[in-house]
Amino acid sequence: MATAIKLHADILVETEDLSYEQWLVYRRNGIGGSDLAAICGISKWRTAMHVFLEKLGEALEEQMGEAAEWGTRLEPLIADKFACEHPEWAITEKKIIYCHPEHRWALGNLDRMIICPKRGRGILEIKTASEYLRKEWDDGNIPDYYYVQLQWYMFVTGLEWGYFATLIGGNKYREFEVMRDHELIDQLFRLSSDFWHQYVLKGECPPVDGSEACTKLLNRLYPEARSSTTLPLEMTELVENYFSKKHQLKFLEESLTEIENHFKSQLGTFEIGITGMYKVNWENRSRTGVDSKQLKEMHPDIYQECLKQSHFRQFSIKKEAIKNGE
Repeated sequence: MATAIKLHADILVETEDLSYEQWLVYRRNGIGGSDLAAICGISKWRTAMHVFLEKLGEALEEQMGEAAEWGTRLEPLIADKFACEHPEWAITEKKIIYCHPEHRWALGNLDRMIICPKRGRGILEIKTASEYLRKEWDDGNIPDYYYVQLQWYMFVTGLEWGYFATLIGGNKYREFEVMRDHELIDQLFRLSSDFWHQYVLKGECPPVDGSEACTKLLNRLYPEARSSTTLPLEMTELVENYFSKKHQLKFLEESLTEIENHFKSQLGTFEIGITGMYKVNWENRSRTGVDSKQLKEMHPDIYQECLKQSHFRQFSIKKEAIKNGE
C-alpha cells in the first residue's frame, strides 16, 4: 500500500461563519488560486492590476454575474455526481482558507477534498462551463487559467494529485485527473512571490497590458477626464510605437479585406463555396433596426423620450504645435 499523502497546509481562517465582505478581507492577506491566472496574464476576466487593487482593497466592487451565480448553485450537485462516480473515495468539504506553512501569503480555498485509502488526499475542483466554451475542455484538455489554479492549491497544501469535475453546457459531465507539476509550480511560485513582494507589499502598481480586462478596468477607474498634465518625455517613444502599430494594423486590415474580396468575386451569387477542407460563407442576412430620422420626423416627442445619453472617454494621439507656456 502506498504511503498516504497528508495535508501540510496551515489554516488561515475558517470561513463557515464569515460574511462575503469578511471573506474578501481575508483573501487580501495573500495570493489565492483564482489570482494566479491574472498574475500570469492568461485570465479572460481579470488582470494583474485588478488583483493588485483587490489586495489593497481599492478595486471597484462587482456584482456576481449569472454564470458565477449558477456555478455556485450547481457546485453541490456536481460534487455529489463526482462522489457517485467514485464510491471508493470520501469527498469532504471544509470551509477553510489554507495557507502555506512557510510562505503564509500563499493561500488556497479548496472546493472539496478527496480522501483515497491508497493514494492519500487529493483536491477536487468543481467547474461549470457554457456550451460556447466546450472546445476548451475537448480531448482531455483543461483551460490554462484553471490548470494553474489547481497546481497552486497543490503547492499550498503539499498534495500530489487532484481532479476537475466539470459540467459543460448544463448537461455534459466530465472528469479530468491532474498530477502535481513541480516545474510549473516553481514558476508559479516565483511569479506570485515577485508580484506579492514587489507590487502589493510595496504598493507599486504592476505594468498595464493590452487585455480587454485591463482596458475595462482603466475605464472604470478613471471615468471622468479633467485638465491636462505633462507626461514623461520618455513616453515619446511609446507615441512613435503607437503610430507604427496603427500603420501595421491598417495594412493588415486592408490585406484581409483584399483576401475577402477575392473570395467574394469567386463566389458571385453563391452563398457557400468549398475549397479543400474549408467552407467559405457569404451569407444572406438581415438586421432589424429603428430608422431614427423617420422616428424623429413622425414622433418627435417619443424620439426625445427615448434618447439616452452615454458617457465615455475617447483615446487619441495627435501631433500638435504646443504654445509657449503650455
